[in-house]
Amino acid sequence: MDVIDQAIEDIRASGYAVVEDFLTQTQLEVATRAMAEIEANSSFGRENFGGTRTKRSSNLLGQTRGFDDIVTDDRMLRIVEGVLGPAFQISIVAMIKIFPGESPQPLHQDDGLWPAPRPHQPFVLNTMLALDEFRADNGGTNLVPGSHKSLDPVDQEAERVMVSMPRGSLLAWDGACWHGGGASIGDTERCGLNINYNVGWLRQQENQFVSIPQDVIPTLSERMQRLLGYQHHGILGLSGGQDPLEVLRGRAQGAGQDARL
Repeated sequence: MDVIDQAIEDIRASGYAVVEDFLTQTQLEVATRAMAEIEANSSFGRENFGGTRTKRSSNLLGQTRGFDDIVTDDRMLRIVEGVLGPAFQISIVAMIKIFPGESPQPLHQDDGLWPAPRPHQPFVLNTMLALDEFRADNGGTNLVPGSHKSLDPVDQEAERVMVSMPRGSLLAWDGACWHGGGASIGDTERCGLNINYNVGWLRQQENQFVSIPQDVIPTLSERMQRLLGYQHHGILGLSGGQDPLEVLRGRAQGAGQDARL
């Protein structure tokens, strides 16, 4: 069993998995440069859940192409498919950077965005790529092993694991798993690239059709376009009976012809 298959099994069994050295050196360097620009234009939060010593930025795919290679990585998508099944899409891509002095985030479940009774199939696969080292003292993510199978309300007193992982590692977890950002009691910050995927028949957390400029969409790879939601599953997602990506391509060709008139 390779590390990806093992990660899938760990997520099914315990709710989460860590894959060290997941990012290639090129992916890590490109993502770090892109994130530095994002962070320079971000500010601290103003409430406890998001964190008053945490900088967050969403819609990263609408701001930069620096993370495309990670979002569409074959290994990443193998994990997503192994947990969610073959029909999935990007839900949100965000920066979460925790600074010294941050308090622990309350435990929560990200699949709670969709009001469905439990138990249900996995709706969301959360991932966090460590662009800095994650430690128990600098805000490493907290998770409650096995809680993705629980039918009980989130228990803030539950025993949790504080994830430590080297720079370049991947943390992936079922969106039903109780989790939260950790407290930062040391003197270093930690920056994570948060990429969440959800099953293809659910509404995405972030509206990818609006968030990314329409003139950018045709320049992206087909894999990225599909992940953004330009896809269909049987008759779900068709546009006038057509594959939405074919409709998109037709519009792009028509716009090119109009420009030549």
